[in-house]
This record gives sequence, C-alpha cells and structure tokens, in this order.
Amino acid sequence: MRSLVLALAAGAAFALSGCETSGQAATYIERGRVMETARRISERYASTWNANDMDGFGALYAGDARHVTLGGEFLRGRSAIVAAHRANRARYAAGVRMVTHLEGARAITDDTLVSVMRVEYVNDPSQPGGIQAARLTLTVVRRGGDWVIAQAQASAVN
Repeated sequence: MRSLVLALAAGAAFALSGCETSGQAATYIERGRVMETARRISERYASTWNANDMDGFGALYAGDARHVTLGGEFLRGRSAIVAAHRANRARYAAGVRMVTHLEGARAITDDTLVSVMRVEYVNDPSQPGGIQAARLTLTVVRRGGDWVIAQAQASAVN
C-alpha cells in the first residue's frame, strides 16, 4: 500500500512539474546513455576525491549547486561544497580511498537525470577492515554540453 501511495505521489509530482512545455511532450535521453553518464560521474566523483583533486571534484558540480551532507548540513554553491569535501578529505589518512557503486539512474528529461550511488570509504587505518558507507542521490543536468551535479543528497545506508 505504501508503495502504491508513493508511486501515485511521484506520478502527481511529475505531472505537475511542467514536463510538457509549449504543447510539446518532454523528450528522454536513451537508457544506455543515462547509465553511461551516471557511471562516468560516479567514477569521476571517486577518482577526483581519491587524488585530492578538489578542482576536478568541484568541476563535477554546477556553480549554483546544492548539497545536503550526511550530517544534514545544507551547502549552497560549488565553493561551499568543495570546501566541505576538502575538509572531509583532510580528516582521512592518505591511504583511505572512496569507492562508488552506481545503484541506478533514470532520465527526467533529455537534459536532467537522477542517479543513486553508494559511496564507501575504505582502507582507513583507524578502522581496520571497516567500511564507512553512505548513499548519494544526485540530480544531474546538462549545461553547455556538459553534465554537472545540480543537487546532491547524502543519506545513511542501513
């Protein structure tokens, strides 16, 4: 029952979201391209963090992006997002690595997709054999031919 209610609510929100403009139905990016785009962003998310390449990490985000951290902090703009992730990276030993696992993605329109990935921090000497994990839901938009993160929401993994 809960699933049905959630599905109906999602459908209503989609219908009210203005996905049809000027009498033209919205177009959708092909499924294979959706997954490839989401996979590429997921891989770059981890590789730039692992390399401590905060310029590259920041380039994944739109200048006006929003990001809600696992701790509930609401970050506004690329510079705030990068500063928070730079501080987060500095808290870990150099050998700690981020691993991302794309869990799924879907197109909202031809220029917007939502992806969900599991983010894991591994090799932490303070937690031998331990894995810290979170789930990250991204709204990704196409701007000027590039795909960038417009909104991110971290949540706990049970």
